[in-house]
Amino acid sequence: MRNFIRRLAIVALAALLAAGQSLVAAPGAAAGGDKAASPAEATPDADLLRSAYGGGESLLYSVTWFGVKAGELLMQVVRQEGAGDGFLIEVTVKSAGLLAVLYPVEDHFITTVSGSSRLPLRHEMVQKEGPRKNNKVTIYDQEHGRITYTKNDDVPKVFTVDGPVHNEFSAFLFMRVMPFAMGEQTVVPTFADKKRHLVAVSLEAREPLKTILGRRGTLEVKPRLTFKGLYQKAGDPLIWLTDDPARIPVKIKAKIVIGSLTANLIAYQGPSGCFKATER
Repeated sequence: MRNFIRRLAIVALAALLAAGQSLVAAPGAAAGGDKAASPAEATPDADLLRSAYGGGESLLYSVTWFGVKAGELLMQVVRQEGAGDGFLIEVTVKSAGLLAVLYPVEDHFITTVSGSSRLPLRHEMVQKEGPRKNNKVTIYDQEHGRITYTKNDDVPKVFTVDGPVHNEFSAFLFMRVMPFAMGEQTVVPTFADKKRHLVAVSLEAREPLKTILGRRGTLEVKPRLTFKGLYQKAGDPLIWLTDDPARIPVKIKAKIVIGSLTANLIAYQGPSGCFKATER
């Protein structure tokens, strides 16, 4: 029972974010990143880089499972002073309600990204799950294709890749600056599960959605998962971005082993203004 509670707590809080980040390997792409895949690799839209990925943002999500609140997820995008196009992606995931009592979870993630493609340079994960604590650091040498992973005081592990890569966090935010067209797939090279994957994402629909920003037109984006990434998932997620220059992720939905998860944006502060749900 304890193991079930632990898994449920971890999955219910963080798999949802990882689902958004762990985009699908492109059809025909080898697990190591075969470049023979047909979809083109994504390039950022210059206008969207300025309007949707300029930093100074705080996004708070309420995560529910079968309609019951399981936790909250806070994401902050911070421009690094004096670093030009360098940014920090800071994410905190906390359990809530019964899950917080039975198995408290508080995980912190910090990814440093740089360049027009917002590629990761460093990622740190600090996990506090029940009595367990772990610290994991990943260094991305994008120029030489070397990725170094260290867990606690263990000996570092080094992986080689054949080109630039995102991690799961930078890939999620990179979706905000991708140009989408119905019926087309675009790939983003992403390092996950010890390999470089050519990952793809497609626009499924445009639809109006009630959000804390008001009723907004949204882009419904559907990644098709082919690797687990940080947390166990069991199906293709859906991500809704506002169909405007801000491309704010207002809703995420993902299947897990038991049921599905929904994350709704309940508070936003940034260039688009300040918004907060009337009820928490």
